[in-house]
Amino acid sequence: MRHFHFHYRNLFLTHRRIWDTPPAGGAAGGGGTPAVITSESLGALQGDAFRGVLPEDIRAKPYMKDVNTFGDFIKKFDGAQTLLGQRTTPDDKSTPDQWKEFHGKGAQKTAEDYKFTTTIEGLNQEFVKKAGEGKLLRPLLHAAGVSPYQANILFSGFLKMVAKAEQSEKAAKDAAFVKLSTDTFGDQKELILNNAKKFMTTHIPENVRPLLESLDEKQMTILLALTDGMAKKFTGEDPFRGGGGAGSGGGGGETKEQLVAQMQQIMKDPAYKDAFRDKIKHADLNAKMEIIRGKLKKLGV
Repeated sequence: MRHFHFHYRNLFLTHRRIWDTPPAGGAAGGGGTPAVITSESLGALQGDAFRGVLPEDIRAKPYMKDVNTFGDFIKKFDGAQTLLGQRTTPDDKSTPDQWKEFHGKGAQKTAEDYKFTTTIEGLNQEFVKKAGEGKLLRPLLHAAGVSPYQANILFSGFLKMVAKAEQSEKAAKDAAFVKLSTDTFGDQKELILNNAKKFMTTHIPENVRPLLESLDEKQMTILLALTDGMAKKFTGEDPFRGGGGAGSGGGGGETKEQLVAQMQQIMKDPAYKDAFRDKIKHADLNAKMEIIRGKLKKLGV
């Protein structure tokens, strides 16, 4: 804008010197007074005729294409001066409406017009696509007067923040489960889980037993906590750690030979060798084997 103002100023100064300085060699027309250039005489010039009196570098400016008369030139100059005195960006003295008008110039016409990227580095594409199809974020962006460029930056940053929060929450839950599992099972996790399954298979209908195989570790832990409390309450013993209670696979006091014989008997069973033959029985036999191994260990074997 300063460059524009500078050219107008130079143009006036140049023509002022031309108009105020008599031509060399005396007055024009044989010694008479030089012709006075007035706004009326300039106003009579139109189009190229008017632009022809301007310096060549000024005539070549893009903003001069629609300047066809001296009047056009004055209006252009006055408009430039007016713009120089205006604030282009609201400041701390601006009203909320002025800020809204300013931001609204770059915003989409409607909330539905915002289009989001479908690919964000490090995030699942399906997750990004579904988030972009949501209808909660667009009205907020539109109300804030956010430009399409800014909208995609906010969208990507928001989804990355959500994904990170979900990962942190999952990690915290996993860590809590590991602690719970350790506190509950100690170093006998496999033994306890197998004994728990065995205990539960003896107390649930046969058609429900296959569902035990579909339980994940977390679900099994919750169920184990329930059945553990019930077993201790009604049997007075700990059936899941090979203590000789209900479902533990036999009482205590066996000799080494008896225990070895029990192991040999279990190993002959086809379900012990092939888990796909009978998953429930296979788990049951493995649990019994763990119990026997525990008893042999107590005997120093």
